[in-house]
Amino acid sequence: MIAFLTVSSQWRTLVLPNGKIHYSGLDYTGARAGLDCAGIAITPDLWSGIRVMEAAAATALNSRT
Repeated sequence: MIAFLTVSSQWRTLVLPNGKIHYSGLDYTGARAGLDCAGIAITPDLWSGIRVMEAAAATALNSRT
């Protein structure tokens, strides 16, 4: 969870025609830089966990009214 929170500012977003913001996913280059700067080793298991949290967060963020 700390790794996801470390990169949680790295969202790629789009402004939809209705003015709402769509969260399309994390910017992986920015996420990698953030993890590297925080000294967090990127393992396959860690990355998998970040991807699961990313998908859940995107679903929650995009379902807001």
